[in-house]
Amino acid sequence: MTWKRSEIRAARQTPLKPVLERLVYRLSPTGQDNYMVLGLSEEIVVKQHYWVRLDDGSAGNAIDFLVKLRGMSFSKAMETLQGAGLPSQS
Repeated sequence: MTWKRSEIRAARQTPLKPVLERLVYRLSPTGQDNYMVLGLSEEIVVKQHYWVRLDDGSAGNAIDFLVKLRGMSFSKAMETLQGAGLPSQS
């Protein structure tokens, strides 16, 4: 599938907390609207549509989380984010 730039832009801005909860991650509030993702071998903090891995400082958006940390393909990540309520762009 070919994704439009507007769809990719919207996916990058998808709030991570509801996506991660839908994917059955447990989140613990750490203050200032930040959440620690529990149950992972590394410490990852999410805030709105952005995540940071504390051990090496790597970070990214919602697409990056699914590709880098879940091992999804780009297309599968986009489908997952659209299934999480990402507005479809016609």
